[in-house]
Amino acid sequence: MVVAARTPVRELNLADAAGCPSDEVFSRLGSGPNGLSSDDVAERLRQFGPNVLATHRVRATAVLFRQIRNPILVLLLGAALVSGLTGGGTNAVIIAVIVALSVGLGFFNEYRAEVAMASLRGKIRHEIDVRRDGRASRVPVTDLVPGDVVSLHIGALVPADLRLVTVDELECDEGVLTGESMPVAKSVAPVTDREALDQPGCAFMGTIVHQGSGLGVVIRTGARTAFGQIAAGLSEKQGQTAFEVGLSRFSRFLFGVAAVLTAFIFIVNVALSRPLIEALLFSLAIAVGI
Repeated sequence: MVVAARTPVRELNLADAAGCPSDEVFSRLGSGPNGLSSDDVAERLRQFGPNVLATHRVRATAVLFRQIRNPILVLLLGAALVSGLTGGGTNAVIIAVIVALSVGLGFFNEYRAEVAMASLRGKIRHEIDVRRDGRASRVPVTDLVPGDVVSLHIGALVPADLRLVTVDELECDEGVLTGESMPVAKSVAPVTDREALDQPGCAFMGTIVHQGSGLGVVIRTGARTAFGQIAAGLSEKQGQTAFEVGLSRFSRFLFGVAAVLTAFIFIVNVALSRPLIEALLFSLAIAVGI
């Protein structure tokens, strides 16, 4: 017996879903009022991935790199190396021990904090009421896929971008997306206004049910939701502010002053017939002090 391969579901735009009757939305998503089958859910999980915004893995090498990229530590290690090569073994050992303790303590504290935070995130389980295989069940939010029928009730956190199909005096607090303090009343009527965050017929991931209840069909999950796109924008590297640019320029200026003074002091000591090694160590000490 040959089993036909399932046709991948085309992702539906939330604004388009808001302008369609619920029956048409169900049809375009290959779903229905009784939800999806277990086989459909498994296939869509493979197609769309889990309903998560981002994953963060703790890497010891990344934490260590953040600790040792301090230019002061590099300068101290250079001083220790010069001291060791010029016979100042005791000074070199003392400097190396100080640097090792500084890096080790910083690495231990930061790595332990990141591991604890990752462990805490891993223990958090958020479940939601859905209809699958024609019956109600509770599933982890991360397992939601487009086409799932989700039940909303007062106090619930909306787990994905939904097209509402039934509402009973439903209102959602959308301040996390719009900044508005007042809850928004929801309805199921199709709308012609296609503004992404102004859809009374939709409920958005990350918003909270303020009152009432309702049913919604999942349109988008994870990073493809409106909330996920905002989160992705916030995680991108932002441009420097005017203050940060000025601070960076001043730091480079101080570094240049330190380099010129260090070189000048070394040249003067050599010109005064000071021992070369002592002149070098003295210049390094001045650089560290600056």
